[in-house]
Amino acid sequence: MALFHSDNEKEKQHKGIIGSFAVDVIKWEPESSQEAGLVVHKFEYEDFPNGSYLIVAPAQMAVFTNNFSAGSAEYEDGMGEAQCSVFCGPCKIKLETGNSRFAPFRNISNALTGGESAFHSTVYFINTTYMNELNWGTQAPVVVLDPEEEVNVHVRAFGLFGVHIEKENQNLAETQAKKFLYQIVGTRADYTREELLSFMRAKILEYVPDLLAKSMIGQKIGILKISAYLSEFSKLIYDKLWGHFDDFGLTLDNFSFHSINVPDEDLRVLNEMKIQRKKDELEAEGTARKMDIESAARARMREREGYTYQQERAFGVMENAASNEGVSSAFLGAGMGFGMGAGVGGAIGAGMGEVAREAMGSVGIDQSQAETAAATEVAAICPACSAKLVRGARFCPNCGETIPKKPLCPDCGQELVSGAKFCPYCGKRLELRCPGCGEKLVPMAKFCMACGMEL
Repeated sequence: MALFHSDNEKEKQHKGIIGSFAVDVIKWEPESSQEAGLVVHKFEYEDFPNGSYLIVAPAQMAVFTNNFSAGSAEYEDGMGEAQCSVFCGPCKIKLETGNSRFAPFRNISNALTGGESAFHSTVYFINTTYMNELNWGTQAPVVVLDPEEEVNVHVRAFGLFGVHIEKENQNLAETQAKKFLYQIVGTRADYTREELLSFMRAKILEYVPDLLAKSMIGQKIGILKISAYLSEFSKLIYDKLWGHFDDFGLTLDNFSFHSINVPDEDLRVLNEMKIQRKKDELEAEGTARKMDIESAARARMREREGYTYQQERAFGVMENAASNEGVSSAFLGAGMGFGMGAGVGGAIGAGMGEVAREAMGSVGIDQSQAETAAATEVAAICPACSAKLVRGARFCPNCGETIPKKPLCPDCGQELVSGAKFCPYCGKRLELRCPGCGEKLVPMAKFCMACGMEL
């Protein structure tokens, strides 16, 4: 070991007698694009002579630690074995390191500790420039149940975010810088921008899929309408992520969704479902309108010809009876060929009633049974005039009021009770169930919303 310089690899070399009185200038000036891309840089030397100068550039912070005194900047009572100071640029600081400025004295003291200084110091430089326009995106689609179409869709999301490390507020800067170094950088000499971006994107993807799925389902926003809610979702998730970034000493400046979409295959399925549902609605409306027109026309015809719907039904019953074998000659003589479609007055109606009673008696049907059969035909009351209606009537024969539709069994065509799961006439099961998992299906569904099975 020479008298006027040290062989300590962790100490900057100063040659000659004059160099033995020199002090170090500690600064970081990136000289290449690779160095400029560093977020944290640890200064290459760690043992500084007493009185060395620390120079911090405007867009930098420096974290200086050494064990010169028994005090610590982290504790108000001064207890501890090391000191840690944070300096926000631009500034120039003269350091008290405890390591002698005169090289021969340093050599003598360092000889007792294996050639290294007993007053060990380190300086970390932190680049505090704002990092904006940073891209993020989901690596794999998030499976979400579309709340409108009730089918599973594979949601993808992309956007931008920006962060920085606080340096304007001195007290907050010290806290944030320490959290950033302790929890993210650790003991690495250099920490690159790419490493920090990778860390931040991982944190974003840790929370965004869950928050996005809950927001879509909770607010019942389908994927086909979600473009109108990008700003709302951006603010919602920014408020959630801000605290998580703060825990690591980072300040989240902005967060935004640029696109939330699904693969073309999912989009095609959703569009086909909407188109088919619209077609079914139009067809149902057309069928109902056609039936209303036909019923109105029949009602006007009855009104012109002077008979009611009940009389028309009675004529139909007698025609059926006349076509059966064993019907009395009296009933046949009165004959449906007599012209039941012609104008039927009260006298003819009474006569035909008498003939019908005789005919029914001849085939074993007494008057009480006929009355019971006729009574069963009365299924409702007209909401306008309170006239009795027969089963299946679409218009009131007394006042012409349109009668609201009732649900019919798809197998037997009988009227159903509201909320019925089985037809009371034929036993037809009315609820559609998935053959795979047994869950209830919605009308016209092509996929089970519980297990995704194609139907």
